[in-house]
Parts: sequence; structure tokens; C-alpha cells
Amino acid sequence: MSRINELRASIDKKLDALEHQALALEAQLTQTKDQALQRLEQRKQQLRDVLKQVQAEVQKSKEMAAQAKTEVQTKLEHLQVQLALGKADARDMFEEQRTKILKALSEFESIADQKLKGAAFESGRVWEDLVGRASGLEAELEALKSRFDSEKAKQQVALESKKEELLTKLQVFKTQLKEKRQAVQAKADTIDLDLREGLAHIKTAFRRLFE
Repeated sequence: MSRINELRASIDKKLDALEHQALALEAQLTQTKDQALQRLEQRKQQLRDVLKQVQAEVQKSKEMAAQAKTEVQTKLEHLQVQLALGKADARDMFEEQRTKILKALSEFESIADQKLKGAAFESGRVWEDLVGRASGLEAELEALKSRFDSEKAKQQVALESKKEELLTKLQVFKTQLKEKRQAVQAKADTIDLDLREGLAHIKTAFRRLFE
């Protein structure tokens, strides 16, 4: 299994991804849309910072053939372009940007897995950082998509009541996540399944919040 896929499949990164999703949903419930969009921009910048490090490492690598370097650099630069696009505060613009970013990220990870397998980088954490930043960005994109898809006018009192209820569930979920992390070595597969089911119920409630 390649390095990126191996990391994404690890229980630690799966738990990280669930935590990112919970925090992103919490932000949607507690922040204005402008604040949520700014949060997304910060996640994009964080991934761009890691990509600069990857780019530097690729350029310095003496273990890679010139052809492989070119292929990786092309996909990396394309992803950087997508991440550099300005803030999209309209639903259609956001959806277009989201689709392009996720596609470019997937293509870069795929080519990196193929061409960089076994390459020795100075920073041993470069792939962990990449997967972590990508996971955080994906969570923000998913949560914002749900907000754009479901955002409709509602009576404010009823809406706030539902928000508080959902925030309480998120707090409980985050507590459970912390506890599960401490017992991660015991029953990794069961823990992952339980947490995913718990977050899935919260996501469903989130989507219904503005219906």
C-alpha cells in the first residue's frame, strides 16, 4: 500500500478525519457564513503551505526520474492553482470550486502514490501533514456544502433551538471521540464504525436543520 493511502487508512487518521468533520459542523452552527468561508480559506492556505514543502522535496530528490518529477509537479501545480482561487460566497461558485479542488487533490494524491513511493524526503512528517491538512479541508468543504444545499429561511427561535440541540450532540460526540482515542489500540475497527455511525446521525440532523 502506498504512503498516502496507508495513512488515510490508518485508525489515527480516520479518527482525525472524524474530528475534523465534527469541528467543521460545529463551526457551521456557531459562525456566520462569512466566518465559515474564512475558515475554509485558512484550511486552503494550510494545505498550500504543506504543498510548498512537498514541491521543494520533490525538486531536491535524486531518487526520482525526470519524467516522474514532471508528472508530479504538473498535478501539484494544478492543485495549487485550485487552492489559490478566491473566496466563493455564492452557492454555484462554491460548488464549482469544491468540485475542482477535490478532483485536483485526488489526482495529485494518485500520481504521488505512483511516482513517489519509496522516495526519501528530509521531512519524515511530510505525508502525515499532507493527509492531515487535506482531511481538514475536505471536512470544511463538506460542511459548507451542506450549509449551501440546505440554507433556507426559518423562524429564528425554532432554528436556534435546533442549533443548540445539535451543538449538544456534537459536544457529546467529541467527548466520545476523545475517550475512543484513548482506547484505540483495543478495538480499532469497532471504534471507527461506532464513531462513523454517530457522526452520520449528526450530519443527517445538520442537513435537516434548514429544511
